[in-house]
Amino acid sequence: MKTWRWWWLFFASMAGGITAITLGLGVWQFLCHEQMIAANWVMAAGGMGIFIFSTVQLHRDAKREAGRLAGARARLKPVAWLARRMCEKAVIESNEKRMREWLRPWYEGGHPYLIDVLETRLRETVTFAAEAAGDDVSAADTAFAAFIAAANILNALNAAQVAFAEEVVYQNAIPRARQAATYLAQAARALEPLARRAPEEPIVPVNAKFRDET
Repeated sequence: MKTWRWWWLFFASMAGGITAITLGLGVWQFLCHEQMIAANWVMAAGGMGIFIFSTVQLHRDAKREAGRLAGARARLKPVAWLARRMCEKAVIESNEKRMREWLRPWYEGGHPYLIDVLETRLRETVTFAAEAAGDDVSAADTAFAAFIAAANILNALNAAQVAFAEEVVYQNAIPRARQAATYLAQAARALEPLARRAPEEPIVPVNAKFRDET
């Protein structure tokens, strides 16, 4: 980027020098009473001046846009990281807990519930990704769609928890909970391009399994 700026300054300086020379020739021809030739030189200088002004304006716009994109990506990364870690934590815990224990924290602890916190972070991720544009938008949309699929299952399971007293109902609910965890894993993977995993982060199990999952 710095090399490009130096080249731009070089050519802009050359254009400015040519404009000054052209204008000087126009003044010289005017002093020599060659009004038509002087007018042509002045018009040429004016054209070069417009060209220089346009390039300067384009350079400023490009610099301003680059700064805006950098700011959007700076806001996007921490939100996407938090959302990804929440999704990964849920997948990890689905390999350590019983399904009932795994489902409970999503709707405990008062407002906002954990599932609402994750929704907010993913919505912010989509918003900031839209500002950053490019492939970030697709990654955020994919993650949000996967979360919505998981949330629909989690909400249904939460509403049916009263019936979990019956073992048959509970066992039939476990595959659906596993599907929700799978969607959360998909959301986490979609968010990786927006917030790269660090070597020290916990390993997410590929084939997670609830402790009471057969």
